Amino acid sequence: MTYSAAAVANVFLQLARDEGKNLTNMKVQKLVYFAHGVHLAGYDTPLVHDHPRAWTFGPVIPPLYEELRKYGSETVTEDLRATDTVDSPSAQKAIAATWKAYKDYTAAQLSRISHIKGGPWDLVWNDPDGRGRFEVIPDPLIKDYYLNRVEKKQATATA
Repeated sequence: MTYSAAAVANVFLQLARDEGKNLTNMKVQKLVYFAHGVHLAGYDTPLVHDHPRAWTFGPVIPPLYEELRKYGSETVTEDLRATDTVDSPSAQKAIAATWKAYKDYTAAQLSRISHIKGGPWDLVWNDPDGRGRFEVIPDPLIKDYYLNRVEKKQATATA
């Protein structure tokens, strides 16, 4: 099952409140995007039905941006309007793993991570024909990237 980006964002916002952390628009965007990639790689299905796009500061999910833009670079203080709730175990696991891995990073650090050379954002943004800017980052590209990261991590752990 896929969810709205707002529903996934609300889970991250609750996790942040539970731990006394603050989240900005940019950090929420990156966490939702990373969780989407983790879910694609781990469960072969998208986490969110809203497609991330290659924007200047990394992957952005436009409907989520519209909900969060009023905060600018300030802390998001309220849950977002969502008509759905994240309730599948696979989604909850992907979100929890993403939170554990990235909760202590700043929004700027997460943006830099999302810009990694050869990553999905980079490949779309730097399309040789110049057509990738602000375009959809395809799920197969995101999935392959996250599968590759998992394989590298496993190879390093067993070496």
